[in-house]
Amino acid sequence: MTTAAVKELNHVAIGVRDLDASLRFYTEGLGLRKTLEKPVSDLTWRLMRLPENTTGLSVFVQGPSRVGQLELVKWDLPEPEGDAPKSPGRMGYGQLSFPVDPEHIHTIYERLVSMGYDVYSEPTTTIVKNYGPVTLFLCEDPDGNQIELIALPPADVVKEFRAKLLAEQQNS
Repeated sequence: MTTAAVKELNHVAIGVRDLDASLRFYTEGLGLRKTLEKPVSDLTWRLMRLPENTTGLSVFVQGPSRVGQLELVKWDLPEPEGDAPKSPGRMGYGQLSFPVDPEHIHTIYERLVSMGYDVYSEPTTTIVKNYGPVTLFLCEDPDGNQIELIALPPADVVKEFRAKLLAEQQNS
């Protein structure tokens, strides 16, 4: 018997203040590619419980695979007072994380810094328990959403790291 389940993540939608500025960050800064630009559907306001006849413009960006698209949406609605993105530690979305090839992480970091984006620190390598070494840095997109860029170890390095941990545990 097969259990019904969702497939991989299709996309995440983020409301943005300035579509051009956000598109520049995600395409020129992070290197994602624009795949689709479309007006928000006539049904969207009803399906999403928005004010009647709400409109907007959506732009989709993605990496080299078709999995995990990001939809940037500029809504034609007044911006609520005190409107700010959620941050880590609060309920709901707190951070977007993008995998990066290890040999590219410093290049992306330098590019974002040169473009003037708020980058929290230089790429840092740390050991993740039961996983191995990862190199990462965090920054903000034009709307203040926290973005993590992370270089993950290849599967063989993770396997080797776990085998070494297991051997150490058995010897102690």
